[in-house]
Amino acid sequence: MIEDFSNEFTRDDIHVRDRLQFELKSEFFINPALKKNVFRQEFYLFIPTPLQINQDTYKKTNFYLDQINLIRYKTPRITLKDLVDPLYTQSPLYRLNAYINRTDPMPQLPRALDEVKLFGNMFKTALRERVYELDHSQIDGHEHPRSLVVLCEEIEAVSGYFRELLLSAASAIASNQLKRHFRYADEFISNTIDEYMTLLLHELDRYPDYSPDAKNHASQLILQERNYRKENWLGPKTSEEKLFANESILHRQGLLNKFILEALLLKSFRRSLEEKHGGILGAISTGIAMFIYLAIYNWQVSGLVATSFTFFILAAIVYSLRDIIKDFLNKIFYQKANLWFHDYSTEIESPSGFKIGRLTENFLFIEPKDLPPGFLEIRNYHFNEELQALQRHESIIQYKREITLVQQLPEEARRHELTMVFRLNIERMIRDSSDALQPSLKLDDYTHEIVERLLPKVYHLNLIIRNSYVDTNNEPQSEIKKYRVVVDKAGIKRVEQIK
Repeated sequence: MIEDFSNEFTRDDIHVRDRLQFELKSEFFINPALKKNVFRQEFYLFIPTPLQINQDTYKKTNFYLDQINLIRYKTPRITLKDLVDPLYTQSPLYRLNAYINRTDPMPQLPRALDEVKLFGNMFKTALRERVYELDHSQIDGHEHPRSLVVLCEEIEAVSGYFRELLLSAASAIASNQLKRHFRYADEFISNTIDEYMTLLLHELDRYPDYSPDAKNHASQLILQERNYRKENWLGPKTSEEKLFANESILHRQGLLNKFILEALLLKSFRRSLEEKHGGILGAISTGIAMFIYLAIYNWQVSGLVATSFTFFILAAIVYSLRDIIKDFLNKIFYQKANLWFHDYSTEIESPSGFKIGRLTENFLFIEPKDLPPGFLEIRNYHFNEELQALQRHESIIQYKREITLVQQLPEEARRHELTMVFRLNIERMIRDSSDALQPSLKLDDYTHEIVERLLPKVYHLNLIIRNSYVDTNNEPQSEIKKYRVVVDKAGIKRVEQIK
Protein backbone atom coordinates (compact mmCIF):
# COMPACT_ATOMS: atom_id res chain seq x y z
CA MET A 1 0.00 0.00 0.00
CA ILE A 2 2.60 2.57 1.14
CA GLU A 3 5.00 1.18 -1.48
CA ASP A 4 2.53 1.96 -4.27
CA PHE A 5 2.15 5.46 -2.84
CA SER A 6 5.93 6.01 -2.89
CA ASN A 7 6.19 4.72 -6.45
CA GLU A 8 4.01 7.60 -7.67
CA PHE A 9 6.94 9.95 -7.13
CA THR A 10 9.40 8.06 -9.33
CA ARG A 11 9.16 9.90 -12.62
CA ASP A 12 9.02 7.93 -15.86
CA ASP A 13 9.06 4.65 -13.95
CA ILE A 14 7.00 1.56 -14.73
CA HIS A 15 4.64 0.37 -12.02
CA VAL A 16 2.36 -2.60 -11.53
CA ARG A 17 -1.20 -1.29 -11.75
CA ASP A 18 -2.86 -4.61 -11.01
CA ARG A 19 -2.38 -8.32 -11.61
CA LEU A 20 -2.63 -8.00 -15.39
CA GLN A 21 -1.54 -4.43 -16.16
CA PHE A 22 1.64 -2.41 -15.87
CA GLU A 23 1.79 1.30 -16.58
CA LEU A 24 4.23 4.08 -17.39
CA LYS A 25 3.50 7.70 -16.46
CA SER A 26 5.25 10.33 -18.58
CA GLU A 27 5.17 14.09 -18.24
CA PHE A 28 5.54 16.61 -21.06
CA PHE A 29 6.37 20.28 -20.53
CA ILE A 30 5.26 22.79 -23.16
CA ASN A 31 8.31 24.98 -23.79
CA PRO A 32 6.88 28.43 -24.64
CA ALA A 33 10.05 29.28 -26.61
CA LEU A 34 9.24 26.61 -29.20
CA LYS A 35 6.38 26.73 -31.68
CA LYS A 36 6.19 22.96 -31.51
CA ASN A 37 7.34 20.62 -28.76
CA VAL A 38 7.98 17.10 -30.05
CA PHE A 39 8.45 14.11 -27.73
CA ARG A 40 9.18 10.62 -29.05
CA GLN A 41 8.93 7.38 -27.11
CA GLU A 42 10.02 3.98 -28.44
CA PHE A 43 9.08 0.76 -26.66
CA TYR A 44 10.89 -2.51 -27.47
CA LEU A 45 9.25 -5.47 -25.73
CA PHE A 46 11.12 -8.82 -25.82
CA ILE A 47 8.76 -11.75 -25.29
CA PRO A 48 9.99 -15.35 -24.68
CA THR A 49 9.12 -17.78 -27.47
CA PRO A 50 7.31 -20.29 -25.15
CA LEU A 51 4.53 -17.72 -24.70
CA GLN A 52 3.67 -18.13 -28.42
CA ILE A 53 3.36 -14.40 -29.11
CA ASN A 54 4.19 -13.51 -32.71
CA GLN A 55 2.72 -11.71 -35.70
CA ASP A 56 0.45 -14.68 -36.44
CA THR A 57 -0.97 -15.11 -32.93
CA TYR A 58 -0.92 -11.49 -31.73
CA LYS A 59 -2.28 -9.05 -34.28
CA LYS A 60 -1.88 -5.31 -34.29
CA THR A 61 -5.54 -4.96 -33.32
CA ASN A 62 -4.87 -7.12 -30.22
CA PHE A 63 -2.14 -4.79 -29.06
CA TYR A 64 -4.29 -1.68 -29.41
CA LEU A 65 -7.10 -3.43 -27.55
CA ASP A 66 -4.69 -4.32 -24.76
CA GLN A 67 -3.09 -0.88 -24.37
CA ILE A 68 -4.44 2.44 -23.16
CA ASN A 69 -3.09 5.97 -23.52
CA LEU A 70 -4.62 8.38 -21.01
CA ILE A 71 -3.83 12.04 -21.67
CA ARG A 72 -4.60 14.91 -19.29
CA TYR A 73 -3.15 18.09 -17.86
CA LYS A 74 -0.57 17.63 -15.15
CA THR A 75 -1.87 18.94 -11.82
CA PRO A 76 -0.51 22.46 -11.23
CA ARG A 77 1.88 22.44 -8.26
CA ILE A 78 0.99 24.66 -5.31
CA THR A 79 1.80 24.35 -1.60
CA LEU A 80 -0.78 24.06 1.15
CA LYS A 81 0.31 27.49 2.44
CA ASP A 82 -0.14 29.09 -0.97
CA LEU A 83 -3.64 27.65 -1.26
CA VAL A 84 -4.81 29.84 1.63
CA ASP A 85 -2.55 32.83 0.90
CA PRO A 86 -4.97 35.81 0.44
CA LEU A 87 -2.53 37.44 -2.03
CA TYR A 88 -1.68 34.40 -4.18
CA THR A 89 -3.76 34.89 -7.33
CA GLN A 90 -3.00 31.42 -8.73
CA SER A 91 -4.82 29.71 -5.88
CA PRO A 92 -8.32 28.43 -6.74
CA LEU A 93 -9.47 29.54 -3.26
CA TYR A 94 -8.37 33.11 -4.00
CA ARG A 95 -10.35 33.05 -7.24
CA LEU A 96 -13.40 31.44 -5.62
CA ASN A 97 -13.41 34.10 -2.92
CA ALA A 98 -13.26 36.82 -5.59
CA TYR A 99 -16.08 35.11 -7.48
CA ILE A 100 -18.36 34.90 -4.43
CA ASN A 101 -17.86 38.61 -3.74
CA ARG A 102 -18.66 39.72 -7.29
CA THR A 103 -21.67 41.94 -7.81
CA ASP A 104 -22.94 39.71 -10.63
CA PRO A 105 -21.27 36.30 -10.26
CA MET A 106 -23.57 34.17 -12.44
CA PRO A 107 -21.91 34.93 -15.84
CA GLN A 108 -18.66 33.52 -14.41
CA LEU A 109 -20.30 30.36 -13.00
CA PRO A 110 -18.52 27.91 -15.40
CA ARG A 111 -15.14 29.24 -14.29
CA ALA A 112 -16.13 28.93 -10.65
CA LEU A 113 -17.18 25.31 -11.15
CA ASP A 114 -13.82 24.63 -12.79
CA GLU A 115 -11.96 26.28 -9.89
CA VAL A 116 -13.75 24.06 -7.35
CA LYS A 117 -12.61 20.90 -9.15
CA LEU A 118 -9.13 22.30 -9.79
CA PHE A 119 -8.81 23.00 -6.06
CA GLY A 120 -9.54 19.33 -5.33
CA ASN A 121 -6.69 18.23 -7.62
CA MET A 122 -4.26 20.82 -6.27
CA PHE A 123 -5.06 19.96 -2.65
CA LYS A 124 -4.59 16.25 -3.20
CA THR A 125 -1.24 16.72 -4.96
CA ALA A 126 0.03 19.21 -2.35
CA LEU A 127 -0.94 16.92 0.52
CA ARG A 128 0.50 13.85 -1.16
CA GLU A 129 3.86 15.58 -1.71
CA ARG A 130 4.00 16.85 1.89
CA VAL A 131 3.22 13.38 3.24
CA TYR A 132 5.90 11.85 1.03
CA GLU A 133 8.41 14.53 2.07
CA LEU A 134 7.69 14.05 5.78
CA ASP A 135 7.86 10.28 5.50
CA HIS A 136 11.24 10.37 3.76
CA SER A 137 12.68 13.03 6.08
CA GLN A 138 12.05 10.49 8.86
CA ILE A 139 13.60 7.66 6.85
CA ASP A 140 16.70 9.77 6.03
CA GLY A 141 17.12 10.89 9.64
CA HIS A 142 16.14 14.53 9.04
CA GLU A 143 12.85 14.47 10.93
CA HIS A 144 11.85 17.68 12.73
CA PRO A 145 9.84 17.33 15.96
CA ARG A 146 6.97 19.59 14.88
CA SER A 147 6.86 18.66 11.20
CA LEU A 148 3.80 16.40 11.53
CA VAL A 149 1.99 18.88 13.78
CA VAL A 150 2.70 21.71 11.32
CA LEU A 151 1.34 19.57 8.47
CA CYS A 152 -1.86 18.92 10.43
CA GLU A 153 -2.24 22.64 11.13
CA GLU A 154 -1.81 23.49 7.43
CA ILE A 155 -4.39 20.86 6.45
CA GLU A 156 -6.86 22.28 8.97
CA ALA A 157 -6.23 25.80 7.64
CA VAL A 158 -6.95 24.79 4.04
CA SER A 159 -10.02 22.66 4.79
CA GLY A 160 -11.35 25.33 7.17
CA TYR A 161 -10.99 28.14 4.61
CA PHE A 162 -12.61 26.01 1.89
CA ARG A 163 -15.57 25.24 4.15
CA GLU A 164 -15.97 28.95 4.93
CA LEU A 165 -16.19 29.60 1.19
CA LEU A 166 -18.71 26.75 0.91
CA LEU A 167 -21.00 28.41 3.45
CA SER A 168 -20.54 31.85 1.86
CA ALA A 169 -21.38 30.51 -1.60
CA ALA A 170 -24.45 28.70 -0.27
CA SER A 171 -25.86 31.91 1.21
CA ALA A 172 -24.74 34.41 -1.44
CA ILE A 173 -25.22 32.56 -4.74
CA ALA A 174 -28.45 30.90 -5.83
CA SER A 175 -26.89 28.11 -7.86
CA ASN A 176 -27.67 24.52 -6.97
CA GLN A 177 -24.97 23.39 -9.37
CA LEU A 178 -22.28 25.36 -7.49
CA LYS A 179 -23.56 24.04 -4.15
CA ARG A 180 -23.28 20.47 -5.44
CA HIS A 181 -19.75 21.12 -6.70
CA PHE A 182 -18.69 22.50 -3.32
CA ARG A 183 -20.30 19.57 -1.51
CA TYR A 184 -18.65 16.95 -3.74
CA ALA A 185 -15.26 18.66 -3.39
CA ASP A 186 -15.73 18.86 0.37
CA GLU A 187 -16.27 15.11 0.58
CA PHE A 188 -13.31 14.54 -1.75
CA ILE A 189 -10.83 16.54 0.34
CA SER A 190 -12.10 14.93 3.55
CA ASN A 191 -11.51 11.48 2.05
CA THR A 192 -8.07 12.62 0.83
CA ILE A 193 -7.07 13.78 4.32
CA ASP A 194 -8.26 10.49 5.79
CA GLU A 195 -6.43 8.40 3.19
CA TYR A 196 -3.03 10.10 3.18
CA MET A 197 -2.78 10.76 6.91
CA THR A 198 -3.67 7.13 7.59
CA LEU A 199 -0.96 6.03 5.16
CA LEU A 200 1.53 8.29 6.90
CA LEU A 201 0.67 6.99 10.37
CA HIS A 202 0.96 3.45 9.05
CA GLU A 203 4.47 4.20 7.82
CA LEU A 204 5.51 6.04 10.99
CA ASP A 205 4.57 2.98 13.06
CA ARG A 206 7.94 1.60 11.95
CA TYR A 207 9.57 4.22 14.19
CA PRO A 208 8.54 3.62 17.81
CA ASP A 209 10.51 6.68 19.02
CA TYR A 210 8.55 9.06 16.81
CA SER A 211 6.75 11.77 18.80
CA PRO A 212 3.55 10.23 20.30
CA ASP A 213 2.00 13.70 20.64
CA ALA A 214 2.49 14.43 16.95
CA LYS A 215 1.03 11.06 15.96
CA ASN A 216 -1.92 11.67 18.26
CA HIS A 217 -2.50 15.04 16.60
CA ALA A 218 -2.68 13.29 13.22
CA SER A 219 -5.02 10.64 14.61
CA GLN A 220 -7.35 13.32 15.95
CA LEU A 221 -7.38 15.01 12.54
CA ILE A 222 -8.47 11.75 10.89
CA LEU A 223 -11.23 11.24 13.47
CA GLN A 224 -12.39 14.85 13.09
CA GLU A 225 -12.78 14.36 9.35
CA ARG A 226 -14.65 11.12 9.89
CA ASN A 227 -17.07 12.82 12.28
CA TYR A 228 -17.41 15.78 9.91
CA ARG A 229 -18.53 13.47 7.10
CA LYS A 230 -21.07 11.81 9.39
CA GLU A 231 -22.48 15.10 10.66
CA ASN A 232 -22.81 16.53 7.16
CA TRP A 233 -24.10 13.34 5.53
CA LEU A 234 -21.07 13.01 3.28
CA GLY A 235 -20.17 9.59 1.99
CA PRO A 236 -21.99 6.32 1.23
CA LYS A 237 -24.67 4.93 3.49
CA THR A 238 -23.34 1.60 4.76
CA SER A 239 -24.77 -0.99 7.10
CA GLU A 240 -22.97 -3.94 8.64
CA GLU A 241 -26.15 -6.01 8.38
CA LYS A 242 -26.15 -5.81 4.57
CA LEU A 243 -24.09 -8.35 2.68
CA PHE A 244 -22.86 -5.90 0.03
CA ALA A 245 -22.74 -2.79 2.22
CA ASN A 246 -19.06 -2.00 1.68
CA GLU A 247 -19.33 -2.09 -2.11
CA SER A 248 -20.51 1.51 -2.14
CA ILE A 249 -17.37 2.88 -0.46
CA LEU A 250 -14.89 2.46 -3.32
CA HIS A 251 -17.62 2.95 -5.90
CA ARG A 252 -18.50 6.37 -4.51
CA GLN A 253 -14.83 7.35 -4.10
CA GLY A 254 -14.22 6.40 -7.72
CA LEU A 255 -17.07 8.63 -8.88
CA LEU A 256 -15.75 11.54 -6.81
CA ASN A 257 -12.23 11.06 -8.20
CA LYS A 258 -13.53 11.18 -11.76
CA PHE A 259 -15.62 14.25 -10.97
CA ILE A 260 -12.65 16.18 -9.55
CA LEU A 261 -10.36 15.02 -12.35
CA GLU A 262 -12.63 16.64 -14.96
CA ALA A 263 -10.69 19.90 -14.44
CA LEU A 264 -7.62 18.23 -15.94
CA LEU A 265 -9.15 16.07 -18.65
CA LEU A 266 -8.60 16.75 -22.34
CA LYS A 267 -10.64 15.99 -25.41
CA SER A 268 -9.09 13.45 -27.77
CA PHE A 269 -10.21 12.29 -31.20
CA ARG A 270 -8.50 9.08 -32.27
CA ARG A 271 -8.56 7.82 -35.86
CA SER A 272 -7.02 4.65 -37.25
CA LEU A 273 -5.16 4.16 -40.51
CA GLU A 274 -8.27 2.60 -42.06
CA GLU A 275 -10.46 5.52 -40.97
CA LYS A 276 -8.04 8.17 -42.17
CA HIS A 277 -6.52 6.64 -45.32
CA GLY A 278 -8.46 3.43 -45.95
CA GLY A 279 -10.59 5.03 -48.67
CA ILE A 280 -7.52 6.31 -50.52
CA LEU A 281 -5.68 2.97 -50.33
CA GLY A 282 -8.80 1.09 -51.42
CA ALA A 283 -9.39 3.47 -54.32
CA ILE A 284 -5.79 3.11 -55.53
CA SER A 285 -5.86 -0.69 -55.43
CA THR A 286 -9.28 -0.76 -57.11
CA GLY A 287 -8.06 1.60 -59.84
CA ILE A 288 -4.93 -0.46 -60.54
CA ALA A 289 -6.94 -3.70 -60.56
CA MET A 290 -9.48 -2.17 -62.96
CA PHE A 291 -6.69 -0.96 -65.26
CA ILE A 292 -5.16 -4.46 -65.39
CA TYR A 293 -8.63 -5.97 -65.90
CA LEU A 294 -9.38 -3.70 -68.88
CA ALA A 295 -5.94 -4.35 -70.38
CA ILE A 296 -6.38 -8.13 -70.18
CA TYR A 297 -9.99 -7.87 -71.37
CA ASN A 298 -9.05 -5.88 -74.45
CA TRP A 299 -6.12 -8.16 -75.13
CA GLN A 300 -7.80 -11.57 -74.75
CA VAL A 301 -11.57 -11.14 -74.72
CA SER A 302 -12.72 -8.20 -76.76
CA GLY A 303 -11.93 -9.87 -80.09
CA LEU A 304 -14.23 -12.84 -79.44
CA VAL A 305 -17.86 -13.07 -80.41
CA ALA A 306 -19.92 -11.83 -77.46
CA THR A 307 -22.30 -14.80 -77.63
CA SER A 308 -19.64 -17.52 -77.78
CA PHE A 309 -18.98 -19.93 -74.92
CA THR A 310 -15.25 -19.05 -74.94
CA PHE A 311 -16.13 -15.38 -74.48
CA PHE A 312 -18.13 -16.08 -71.30
CA ILE A 313 -15.41 -18.35 -69.84
CA LEU A 314 -12.61 -15.85 -70.50
CA ALA A 315 -14.69 -12.90 -69.29
CA ALA A 316 -15.44 -14.72 -65.99
CA ILE A 317 -11.76 -15.63 -65.52
CA VAL A 318 -10.58 -12.09 -66.22
CA TYR A 319 -13.24 -10.64 -63.86
CA SER A 320 -12.11 -13.04 -61.12
CA LEU A 321 -8.52 -12.01 -61.73
CA ARG A 322 -9.53 -8.40 -61.14
CA ASP A 323 -10.83 -9.23 -57.66
CA ILE A 324 -7.75 -11.32 -56.88
CA ILE A 325 -5.46 -8.50 -57.99
CA LYS A 326 -7.47 -5.97 -55.96
CA ASP A 327 -7.26 -8.09 -52.77
CA PHE A 328 -3.55 -8.69 -53.34
CA LEU A 329 -2.86 -4.97 -53.79
CA ASN A 330 -4.92 -4.12 -50.70
CA LYS A 331 -2.84 -6.55 -48.66
CA ILE A 332 0.42 -5.13 -49.98
CA PHE A 333 -0.67 -1.54 -49.37
CA TYR A 334 -1.70 -2.21 -45.78
CA GLN A 335 1.50 -4.14 -45.09
CA LYS A 336 3.57 -1.21 -46.34
CA ALA A 337 1.29 1.46 -44.90
CA ASN A 338 3.20 1.34 -41.59
CA LEU A 339 6.12 2.92 -43.45
CA TRP A 340 3.94 5.68 -44.90
CA PHE A 341 1.23 6.34 -42.30
CA HIS A 342 0.56 5.99 -38.58
CA ASP A 343 -1.61 3.23 -37.12
CA TYR A 344 -3.50 5.80 -35.08
CA SER A 345 -3.54 9.57 -34.97
CA THR A 346 -5.12 11.37 -31.99
CA GLU A 347 -5.97 15.07 -31.98
CA ILE A 348 -5.77 16.60 -28.49
CA GLU A 349 -7.87 19.60 -27.50
CA SER A 350 -8.62 21.52 -24.32
CA PRO A 351 -12.19 21.49 -22.98
CA SER A 352 -12.65 24.92 -24.57
CA GLY A 353 -11.67 23.56 -28.01
CA PHE A 354 -8.12 24.96 -28.17
CA LYS A 355 -5.84 22.59 -30.11
CA ILE A 356 -3.06 21.37 -27.84
CA GLY A 357 -1.33 18.85 -30.06
CA ARG A 358 -1.38 15.46 -31.71
CA LEU A 359 -0.36 11.93 -30.75
CA THR A 360 0.66 9.33 -33.36
CA GLU A 361 1.24 5.60 -32.77
CA ASN A 362 2.82 2.69 -34.65
CA PHE A 363 3.08 -1.02 -33.80
CA LEU A 364 5.26 -3.64 -35.50
CA PHE A 365 6.95 -7.00 -34.92
CA ILE A 366 10.65 -6.68 -35.80
CA GLU A 367 13.73 -8.86 -36.06
CA PRO A 368 16.86 -8.36 -33.90
CA LYS A 369 18.68 -6.88 -36.92
CA ASP A 370 16.05 -4.12 -37.05
CA LEU A 371 16.79 -2.89 -33.52
CA PRO A 372 18.50 0.51 -33.17
CA PRO A 373 22.30 0.31 -32.88
CA GLY A 374 23.40 -0.86 -29.46
CA PHE A 375 19.96 -2.03 -28.31
CA LEU A 376 20.81 -5.72 -28.62
CA GLU A 377 23.77 -5.19 -26.30
CA ILE A 378 21.47 -3.37 -23.87
CA ARG A 379 19.03 -6.28 -24.03
CA ASN A 380 21.79 -8.82 -23.30
CA TYR A 381 23.41 -6.81 -20.52
CA HIS A 382 23.32 -8.74 -17.21
CA PHE A 383 21.66 -11.71 -18.92
CA ASN A 384 22.70 -14.70 -16.80
CA GLU A 385 26.48 -14.30 -17.13
CA GLU A 386 26.96 -18.06 -16.87
CA LEU A 387 24.83 -18.55 -20.03
CA GLN A 388 26.41 -15.94 -22.25
CA ALA A 389 26.65 -18.30 -25.22
CA LEU A 390 23.02 -19.35 -24.98
CA GLN A 391 21.04 -18.51 -28.09
CA ARG A 392 17.70 -17.05 -27.01
CA HIS A 393 14.61 -16.97 -29.18
CA GLU A 394 12.26 -14.05 -28.59
CA SER A 395 9.57 -12.11 -30.36
CA ILE A 396 10.24 -8.37 -30.42
CA ILE A 397 7.44 -5.83 -30.43
CA GLN A 398 8.25 -2.27 -31.46
CA TYR A 399 5.76 0.40 -30.40
CA LYS A 400 6.44 4.04 -31.21
CA ARG A 401 4.46 7.06 -30.19
CA GLU A 402 5.13 10.73 -30.86
CA ILE A 403 3.35 13.63 -29.22
CA THR A 404 3.54 17.11 -30.73
CA LEU A 405 2.43 20.00 -28.52
CA VAL A 406 1.84 23.59 -29.55
CA GLN A 407 2.73 26.66 -27.53
CA GLN A 408 1.34 27.26 -24.05
CA LEU A 409 -2.38 27.81 -23.86
CA PRO A 410 -3.14 31.55 -23.91
CA GLU A 411 -6.17 31.33 -21.61
CA GLU A 412 -4.72 29.14 -18.87
CA ALA A 413 -1.20 29.75 -17.58
CA ARG A 414 -1.51 27.23 -14.73
CA ARG A 415 -2.13 24.22 -16.94
CA HIS A 416 0.85 24.03 -19.29
CA GLU A 417 2.13 20.51 -18.69
CA LEU A 418 0.65 17.21 -19.80
CA THR A 419 0.65 13.81 -18.16
CA MET A 420 0.25 10.68 -20.29
CA VAL A 421 -0.26 7.23 -18.81
CA PHE A 422 0.53 4.16 -20.93
CA ARG A 423 -1.01 0.88 -19.74
CA LEU A 424 -0.57 -2.59 -21.19
CA ASN A 425 -2.70 -5.60 -20.32
CA ILE A 426 -0.69 -8.84 -20.58
CA GLU A 427 -3.58 -11.30 -20.29
CA ARG A 428 -3.28 -12.44 -23.92
CA MET A 429 0.49 -12.78 -23.58
CA ILE A 430 0.34 -15.30 -20.72
CA ARG A 431 -2.50 -17.50 -21.99
CA ASP A 432 -0.07 -20.21 -23.18
CA SER A 433 2.19 -20.01 -20.12
CA SER A 434 2.78 -23.03 -17.90
CA ASP A 435 1.28 -23.40 -14.43
CA ALA A 436 2.65 -20.92 -11.90
CA LEU A 437 3.90 -23.74 -9.62
CA GLN A 438 5.71 -26.77 -11.05
CA PRO A 439 6.21 -30.00 -9.04
CA SER A 440 9.82 -31.11 -8.67
CA LEU A 441 11.44 -34.08 -6.92
CA LYS A 442 14.48 -33.64 -4.71
CA LEU A 443 16.68 -35.91 -2.62
CA ASP A 444 16.73 -34.60 0.94
CA ASP A 445 20.27 -33.82 2.12
CA TYR A 446 19.75 -35.31 5.58
CA THR A 447 17.09 -38.03 5.38
CA HIS A 448 18.03 -39.15 1.84
CA GLU A 449 14.34 -39.42 1.12
CA ILE A 450 12.73 -38.25 -2.09
CA VAL A 451 10.57 -35.19 -1.37
CA GLU A 452 8.34 -33.21 -3.67
CA ARG A 453 8.45 -29.45 -3.82
CA LEU A 454 6.67 -26.81 -5.88
CA LEU A 455 8.90 -24.40 -7.77
CA PRO A 456 7.65 -21.09 -9.25
CA LYS A 457 7.62 -20.93 -13.05
CA VAL A 458 8.13 -17.35 -14.26
CA TYR A 459 8.76 -15.60 -17.55
CA HIS A 460 10.67 -12.37 -18.15
CA LEU A 461 9.23 -9.70 -20.44
CA ASN A 462 12.15 -7.36 -21.08
CA LEU A 463 11.35 -3.79 -22.05
CA ILE A 464 13.66 -1.07 -23.39
CA ILE A 465 12.29 2.48 -23.60
CA ARG A 466 13.97 5.37 -25.40
CA ASN A 467 12.71 8.92 -24.83
CA SER A 468 13.78 11.69 -27.21
CA TYR A 469 12.98 15.38 -26.84
CA VAL A 470 14.37 18.92 -27.08
CA ASP A 471 15.24 20.55 -23.75
CA THR A 472 14.67 24.15 -22.68
CA ASN A 473 18.01 25.12 -24.29
CA ASN A 474 16.84 23.72 -27.65
CA GLU A 475 19.31 20.86 -27.35
CA PRO A 476 18.20 17.35 -28.45
CA GLN A 477 18.19 14.87 -25.59
CA SER A 478 17.75 11.12 -25.43
CA GLU A 479 17.50 8.69 -22.51
CA ILE A 480 17.24 4.92 -22.46
CA LYS A 481 15.80 2.78 -19.67
CA LYS A 482 15.45 -0.97 -19.34
CA TYR A 483 12.89 -2.89 -17.29
CA ARG A 484 12.02 -6.49 -16.60
CA VAL A 485 8.39 -7.48 -16.05
CA VAL A 486 8.33 -10.80 -14.20
CA VAL A 487 5.12 -12.74 -14.90
CA ASP A 488 3.61 -16.15 -14.34
CA LYS A 489 0.32 -17.87 -15.19
CA ALA A 490 -1.52 -15.72 -12.63
CA GLY A 491 -0.21 -12.39 -13.90
CA ILE A 492 2.46 -9.83 -13.03
CA LYS A 493 4.62 -10.63 -10.00
CA ARG A 494 6.84 -7.54 -10.05
CA VAL A 495 8.61 -4.98 -12.24
CA GLU A 496 12.37 -4.42 -11.98
CA GLN A 497 14.42 -1.59 -13.44
CA ILE A 498 17.71 -2.89 -14.85
CA LYS A 499 20.56 -0.44 -14.37
